[in-house]
Amino acid sequence: MDLDVSCREDAVCFAVKDRGIGIDPKDHERIFESFRQVEEGTNRRFGGTGLGLSIAKNLVELHEGRIWVQSALGQGSTFYVELPRNGAEHPKGN
Repeated sequence: MDLDVSCREDAVCFAVKDRGIGIDPKDHERIFESFRQVEEGTNRRFGGTGLGLSIAKNLVELHEGRIWVQSALGQGSTFYVELPRNGAEHPKGN
């Protein structure tokens, strides 16, 4: 796992990259919902409750930031967080 941190005049940016199994683009929005995971059902291979990304999204949005993922199956994932600096308002959208 890699962590990159960068600063701009208006925001602090974080990128967390893993080399895992990746996430199909059709599931990118769904993984930020509470109790939702890409692989559902009682025979899941990976643990967890599906709350981590939902909590992260709520905390980031409380600070008027944004969070998103770039990922493809078999290529790992990169999660991005942008948080405004000094109360600067973040423009909405990607």
